[in-house]
Amino acid sequence: MSVSRAEHSSVYAGLEVKGLSVRLAGEARPVLHDLDVALEPGHAIGVSGRSGSGKTTLIHAIAGLVPWLRPAEISGDLGLDGEPFDDLDPGQRAHLLATCLDRPDAQLFLPTVAQEMEAARRLHGDSEYMARAIDALGVDRLPSGRITELSSGQRQRVALAAALAGCPRPVLLDEPTAHLDADGVRELSEVLADGRGLGGSFLINEQAGWRLRGVEEWAELTDGRVVSCAQPEEPLLQAPAPASERVVLAARGLTVERGSQRLLAGVNFELHEGEVVLLTGANGAGKSTLAQVLCGLRRTSAGTVARSGRTTLMLPSAELQLFSGSVADEVAAAGARHEESARVLRRHRLDHLAARAPWTLSRGERQRLVHAALDLLRPEVMVVDEPGQGLDPEDLRAFINLVHRRAEKGRGYLVISHRRELAAAAHRHLHISDGKLVEVEP
Repeated sequence: MSVSRAEHSSVYAGLEVKGLSVRLAGEARPVLHDLDVALEPGHAIGVSGRSGSGKTTLIHAIAGLVPWLRPAEISGDLGLDGEPFDDLDPGQRAHLLATCLDRPDAQLFLPTVAQEMEAARRLHGDSEYMARAIDALGVDRLPSGRITELSSGQRQRVALAAALAGCPRPVLLDEPTAHLDADGVRELSEVLADGRGLGGSFLINEQAGWRLRGVEEWAELTDGRVVSCAQPEEPLLQAPAPASERVVLAARGLTVERGSQRLLAGVNFELHEGEVVLLTGANGAGKSTLAQVLCGLRRTSAGTVARSGRTTLMLPSAELQLFSGSVADEVAAAGARHEESARVLRRHRLDHLAARAPWTLSRGERQRLVHAALDLLRPEVMVVDEPGQGLDPEDLRAFINLVHRRAEKGRGYLVISHRRELAAAAHRHLHISDGKLVEVEP
């Protein structure tokens, strides 16, 4: 297939995957086995499945990142516009289809948002649809400083706009709502609908499928193959047991800044023993920055924070908190005695991955591993930032059940997330609005 043909075509034929099998280096069994996917113009297919089932591997195999960046045995046929592209490297495939990875930081290389958008224009060409995506996702309204100063949700908006610029070429999206607030998810749904109207097609890995509208077809990845399924439903979560009156974390008169931008002022906050509090807010509102201040990892320009015991923070990027050569070593480094390691790994559904290097895990598996390691530190307060990333509904329920068990023993939890369904599992729901903390009525 010639690049020029795709660049000048206004209507694209489907993306076709036939008999795709992928066995990653060091693995006894293939993660994908004889898998077929047909993505027609104007269609969007959502892919769900347990964390670790191979959804990201599917995206990487189509985009060429497997086996170019991670050794693997791969077989099967990949076709676009009726012609094969199996022999093209990732750079060549980037002219024919667009990809947004599950980690925005992994594909943002330039200092500013404007430079990233200009690079997308050079790769895919300027179009009215790209301008629509930039406007709908609010990319043109982001701070003009360096990308490193943006929140994770703002960076995801930039990465999504860059990938969507490739429409009507097929677009591959891996966990596109992971860092988006409710407005961002709605805006993304509208942009996808516009793209489908232009004949664009989208293959979307999404664990929280109930958040995303306009995806007409859903499939579940299980045992290495995809099978048709209904749109994932929002999980039903249980309420926690009553909390104590004892305060374990308190903030008074906090002013929170990121770079030169003031995010919050006059913040007063208390977390009680055994209490679970959900904190939500728009992308860039300051949720993660506030979490770092509360945990003592960032200074406040005004106000005080009092902690009654050990306070730990689970970052939104799990890979930043994984340091050991294997899953078992990570648990051991966190203080698990030899006789309890197997129990800890089994509790977090990681026992079959004990010998694996953490960087080879899926996003959801890395999330579970970090939570297991921090849980072993037995903190009095745990702040968890976007814990639902990569977690399928069953794993999300298991996480909440563990939070509730630890809360019943006295641990306080501050859960930061865009997933408002988590409010059902919390004692209180706080929302950042106009630089203030506001309590949301149930």
